[in-house]
Amino acid sequence: MTRVITKKSLSFAAIAAIGACTLCCAVPLLATAGVGVGALSAVAGAVRPGAALTLAVAGVGVLGLLALRARAGRGSACGAACAIGGGSGCGRADEANLFSSAAPRPGEPIVCTADLRDQPTVQAQLDGYAAAFEQLLRVEKRDGKARWIFANRPGLADELRQLAENEHQCCRFFKFDLRVVGETIVWETTAAPDAVPVLDEFARLPERLSQHPRGSAVQPIKQAIAAAGLSFASDASRPK
Repeated sequence: MTRVITKKSLSFAAIAAIGACTLCCAVPLLATAGVGVGALSAVAGAVRPGAALTLAVAGVGVLGLLALRARAGRGSACGAACAIGGGSGCGRADEANLFSSAAPRPGEPIVCTADLRDQPTVQAQLDGYAAAFEQLLRVEKRDGKARWIFANRPGLADELRQLAENEHQCCRFFKFDLRVVGETIVWETTAAPDAVPVLDEFARLPERLSQHPRGSAVQPIKQAIAAAGLSFASDASRPK
């Protein structure tokens, strides 16, 4: 927290008070001695008992007002920076939520409802992941959660939000949380205990995409995640 009253501001206030006292005491003496009779006499005539204290208080008041205005300016700048997720000196205000899906309902089936026969849509989602993973810093997994940590490059937040929203539409058994933390973006996926094997495989998506050329990853990824326990609604709807 920025302090309004500092050693520096108190020093200025003390100098102002001493200067005011010196001025008020010296002016009548100089006027009496005949130094600068015209101007000094006029000033001396205007000085009344207690004027030194009045000037000192006024000086301290002016300094206090300037300090408050400086603090307000810094606060406004900090607020603007935090609002866009870039403030590094605002406590935890540099953390901003981007997306948070609803928690799965009890007993939510571990089923992907995406229509894998819609190849352009499926490929667009995978291409979006592949582009985003170019900024991936690390993967973390623990306690039923998996995190992808990304470098926060311009435009990535919107891209990841769209990917997370799309994923939530077809995978309601996961909970997705996306947030900016300083210079990173954290994508966190949470799974119920019976869906942890599927979560483990989902967290390997960066690795899976790097293993297969563009356009050839859908089936290998589907097979791997199906082996972990995920079912696909589009498979059930196919004619036998």
